[in-house]
Amino acid sequence: MGAALSSATTYLSVTLCDGSSRKLIAGWWYFILFISIIQIFIALYTMSSRGGTEAFVSLWSSTVLLLLCVGGTVIMRKFQSSVAVGFFMGTVVAASQMFLLMFLVLFGYIEDRLENDLPVDGERLNGFVCLVQAALLGTFAAILAAHRSEILDQKISQEDVSVAYEAPKRTTVV
Repeated sequence: MGAALSSATTYLSVTLCDGSSRKLIAGWWYFILFISIIQIFIALYTMSSRGGTEAFVSLWSSTVLLLLCVGGTVIMRKFQSSVAVGFFMGTVVAASQMFLLMFLVLFGYIEDRLENDLPVDGERLNGFVCLVQAALLGTFAAILAAHRSEILDQKISQEDVSVAYEAPKRTTVV
């Protein structure tokens, strides 16, 4: 399974990003951020137009998504240690499962709203975006798992090449 996943993600990186797994991971993450912005706007609409339960679910999911986006961007930019990347992968998988469950709950909720002759367009859009987000987050975690060692190796090799630090000379003013 690991070899098939690695070969599939290598094919994606060669096809889409000139063979750079770092560019593939970054591009996938930026697309997740874009979908996250859309989902936060949908959550704001839901909070303003629906009842307490739906408003809470929308607020909670957008808060989790916002924390995941900020934390993930910080980890991918600055803290690329094995512990941080592993923790990030775990949170991405958990968020993916949460959005898959939200998709299922929302489409079950659509049935209830249809029985009561209430509009369901917002729930359909939110459910679809939750499904897309779950798929994107799940595949991002798989890509990150397949190329984790390459990312960590590149980070270590960049640190080895760095020039020794020299303290600035203090100028005295008389």
